[in-house]
Amino acid sequence: MTDRGIGPLVLAGSGEYTPAMDLVDRRLLETCDGKTVILIATACALEGADVMARWEQMGVAHFQRLGVDAIPVRIADQGDAGRADLAEQIAAAGLVWFSGGSAAYLARTFEGTAAWQALLAANAAGGAVAGASGGLGVLNPHLPNPGAGADQPPTGLGLAAPVRAISHFDRIAARRPEVVDRALQALAPGQARAGVDEETAVV
Repeated sequence: MTDRGIGPLVLAGSGEYTPAMDLVDRRLLETCDGKTVILIATACALEGADVMARWEQMGVAHFQRLGVDAIPVRIADQGDAGRADLAEQIAAAGLVWFSGGSAAYLARTFEGTAAWQALLAANAAGGAVAGASGGLGVLNPHLPNPGAGADQPPTGLGLAAPVRAISHFDRIAARRPEVVDRALQALAPGQARAGVDEETAVV
């Protein structure tokens, strides 16, 4: 097998594990080269194990419909993110999908862990990484809070840096345009903003 180079990155506005992502996921599966599809629901861990399980089950059913067995990897906190066995599964993956929830919690959980290093390794080896809504926590770069100190926790880990996506963009822009304005003003030098509508994705 030849080196495939850095894998695709998917910034999704919403719609993970639904028919809205069929076109995207079928294309990503073509790049997997037979490697595993991993599902990670860390972003919703604060909502409880039952919510994580519901997203995992949705993902398994979605990929079964596409003809692939996907494997949930349960990472609820930094302790899980430091486990070597879970990191090994991520590093060997051809596609890693992060479902929604809290982007900041996802970033804090993965920061500096074996799971984060494994995700970097998987992507560098050609594996795709996808995130929807709060699942963008590993893809979006950190968005500094001017009122916080230098040691503020990350809001994103920047795998897709310098691009930072606003998920649910069509709904947010219509109902709360001031949120979009603030997000644009808060961009760090060199960062770019992408507004991603619900049930769409930027690859």
